[in-house]
Amino acid sequence: MINRKLIGARYFYESYKTYRNKTMSYNSARDYDGHGTHTLATAAGNFVSGVSVFGNGNGTASGASPNARVVSYKALWEEFGYDADILAAFEAAIADGVDVLSVSLGGLTPPDYWMDSLSIGSFHAFLNGLVVVNAAGNNGPTPYSVANNAPWVITVGASTTDREFTNFVTLGDNTTLQGVSISMFGLSSQELYPLINASDAKADNPSSKYAYVCDKTSIDPKKIRGKILICFTGIDD
Repeated sequence: MINRKLIGARYFYESYKTYRNKTMSYNSARDYDGHGTHTLATAAGNFVSGVSVFGNGNGTASGASPNARVVSYKALWEEFGYDADILAAFEAAIADGVDVLSVSLGGLTPPDYWMDSLSIGSFHAFLNGLVVVNAAGNNGPTPYSVANNAPWVITVGASTTDREFTNFVTLGDNTTLQGVSISMFGLSSQELYPLINASDAKADNPSSKYAYVCDKTSIDPKKIRGKILICFTGIDD
């Protein structure tokens, strides 16, 4: 639905349809996965009051440019896409006259510029006066772990808050461990609860490799019921 914030939405899938010989259940510009909506909100989300995480940090949230109008260009399908569709999205954005392109996608190791659709598409956009902002990727912090490093783009990485939501667990021998938790529910200090490592609580599904960071789709709820679940924070190398 187009409104005063989202003023356009287009999708590109001809190459995907041709090479994969299939059509998509979401044959539209709708965001099935949610990643595009998330990154869009970070870049240009409106002011929203009364935002908190389980009552913590209550206040007003917004994207970096809350007054900007946005257009959505969808070129990836089922976590997959083809260069031709990505380049078609770039060319459409250029023709539409947008000012800034936020491109939150990329591979593990960027290929040479002349073989990389993101580098080629962003260079065309740059020559037409557009500012292109690309994601640095999800790897690191290690040398050579940054994706999308063409000199004509602005490469950005994620950050975090300047504070922690500290919580404590006291073991049966009275050893106290400090961790981070934003749980809304407290536990009785008069009872003992078993600890379980997230990697031992993984579900039997393709996403179980993410269990150690407690991705909700990777944890078997039956294994953690009545226990304290221990998770690693963040994903890096």
